Amino acid sequence: MPPTKEQRNRLLVELMPAVRKIALEIYRHLPESSTVELEDLIQEGMLAVLRAFSSLKKGSIENGKLTPAARSYLLIRAKGAMFDFLRSLDFGAKNIRAKEKEIEQIRQRLREKLKREPTEEEVAKELGISTEELFHLEEKIGFSYILSLEELFNENLYKGGFESVLRSGDGNIEETVERKELLKHLLKALEKLDQRELLVLQLYFFEGLKTEPIAQILEISPGRVAQIKKKALKKLATELSRYL
Repeated sequence: MPPTKEQRNRLLVELMPAVRKIALEIYRHLPESSTVELEDLIQEGMLAVLRAFSSLKKGSIENGKLTPAARSYLLIRAKGAMFDFLRSLDFGAKNIRAKEKEIEQIRQRLREKLKREPTEEEVAKELGISTEELFHLEEKIGFSYILSLEELFNENLYKGGFESVLRSGDGNIEETVERKELLKHLLKALEKLDQRELLVLQLYFFEGLKTEPIAQILEISPGRVAQIKKKALKKLATELSRYL
């Protein structure tokens, strides 16, 4: 039996902090040029929770509280809705891949011509855009691979998503087994990354740093950081798609 309106409203209020936390995690990974607001993500998540109440199984509410399984289900639906919302924008658009291909072709052409790795200024000039526009484009491409990884994980063994596998957390026995299996595959995929790529991902995901601070630590340009991050995420997406 679905919850009463009174129960649903009370539980919605109780779930708000958890939904907001999920939204914050996603929001901090958005490209700096993104116009998406944190409240947009929270709203999408809460609407998904509201819709999902009608599909809760019998016994999902005990003594006026959600069971751990029901709570997990609702929050997964919230997270999925946030990513679906972002995919509906241009983050997941096909033209992103076309732009990525164009950038890589220009980089390769310049490598052959210059006999060295081209600078961001040189690549931007060939594209006919500013270095700032190139930086934002690389950030957007990188985020598109986060979307791909989240979708890949969500469709398979672990419903918590890509970043959830990277982090420790409580879960039921099945989730723990699935997490171990995914971690095994993730470690194999991480072996494909070079030291700088690993460091950028560590600073980005575990330390929660944005591109500018990472650039200062590594003493490279923000554009170069965005490029390294994009390359690392693409490698992970490619490798993990073979396992999952």
